[in-house]
Amino acid sequence: MNHLPKRLDSLVRERYASAVAEGALLFSESVVYSQHELGVDFEVRYVPALAKRPNSKPSEKQARANFVNPFLPFDPRLHVAGIGSTHQLLLNKYCVAPNHLLITTSEFKQQGEPLTMSDFAAVTDTIGDLSQAHIVFYNSGEESGASQPHKHLQLLPMPDTMTTPPTVSIWLQSAPKEGQVCSSSDLPFANFGCRLAPDTALSPKGLHAAYSAALQRLLASYGDSVSYNMVLTPLALVLFPRARSGWQGVSINSLGMAGLVLCKSIEEMDLVKSSGALGILSQVGFPLKSASANADNS
Repeated sequence: MNHLPKRLDSLVRERYASAVAEGALLFSESVVYSQHELGVDFEVRYVPALAKRPNSKPSEKQARANFVNPFLPFDPRLHVAGIGSTHQLLLNKYCVAPNHLLITTSEFKQQGEPLTMSDFAAVTDTIGDLSQAHIVFYNSGEESGASQPHKHLQLLPMPDTMTTPPTVSIWLQSAPKEGQVCSSSDLPFANFGCRLAPDTALSPKGLHAAYSAALQRLLASYGDSVSYNMVLTPLALVLFPRARSGWQGVSINSLGMAGLVLCKSIEEMDLVKSSGALGILSQVGFPLKSASANADNS
């Protein structure tokens, strides 16, 4: 096990405060509203600063002659801790919520490579030393909403308004069984997930097994090159295959697929209101019927 410093909560808060004060971390103000769909509240966040950021895919960035990998070397002002010799815990330079963390590989690995036991060990070491529940997510592939080519997972503190992300909450309503890959027909787009036993949520071996089983089903349905998002919570690990990275200007990554949608304009907010958050997610995912026949449970 890779032991992180004690008092990780305090360390994250201290690093965050100093990074903001030094101008190394850019926090974007936002306006949040809830949209009630299928019995749960989706979080829709208007972040005007997003309109000023370039929206390019990992391969496009990597192909540029002036590309600089922000994770290798990383900015020491954003560094929280090393996780053994294999991973680093960093603050997200561009955040819309405080204490947004990144787990990056110490050596360059391509974003989109399957997650390994070592990756999940870094995750469990981190969340095991944090007192607040977190949403852990991974953007895999060109259509997943990923923006950096260097492999990294992200950890966002669970919003105070929820105990489980909206789409995962809906997924759990279908009462999936532990220990097998399930697809919920309550969600209107393809999904493959595993309900986690209490002892699995902090087990690298258990999480890797659940992820690998779900990924195998996803790839069998959509091919080895398909993009997908992973959302991990204390109760479930769910994968969502992606048909496209956004719809009518609304960009969606794993956080969006979890039910926390970011909008960069009033027009995008109006679109989410009129189409529904689930309507937007259905446009960027695959139809549910493509997945149901390939899952153990629906």
